[in-house]
Amino acid sequence: MNRRRRETIIREIEYWKRSRLLPEQYCDYLLALYTEGDGRPRSRQRPGSLAAGLCLLLPAAALAIYFTELSFVLQTLLLSLFLSVCLLLVWRWRKERQLLHFPLIGSAWLLLMGTVAGSSYYFPGQSGALTVAVLANCAAWLAVGHLFRLHYFSLAAAVGGVLTAVIVWWQ
Repeated sequence: MNRRRRETIIREIEYWKRSRLLPEQYCDYLLALYTEGDGRPRSRQRPGSLAAGLCLLLPAAALAIYFTELSFVLQTLLLSLFLSVCLLLVWRWRKERQLLHFPLIGSAWLLLMGTVAGSSYYFPGQSGALTVAVLANCAAWLAVGHLFRLHYFSLAAAVGGVLTAVIVWWQ
């Protein structure tokens, strides 16, 4: 079978799988058959490499925010860029449950970093602003946990809220 015809068949099978015209197991079998066991055409980039790139992006964000002497505006722009990349990957992988965890966790972490840095910059020495920022992040985590049915986000929100309340009460 020539290469062009095989790629057309593979695209059709992937469409059937996305549209749920055939059961997923049948589509996986047909994809394995026509791609010689790979499951995807050889010309496409694998999503796992984007997840690995995201894992490298997060330490770069931490370095840019905490260990450089960039201005606050430039740090905010870099953090916004990194957060936008994570949110774009969340939107792109919203149906792929296995890969969705990477950009969601990255987005939560970057948003927490950004709100803590912003509250420290705009309200220096005021623990109330930092408390509100952390509790707002916990509320967002709780919403994400319910939206995507991810128990670890809901658990992180509950633990973060309780720890924040205990720390505020202890002061």
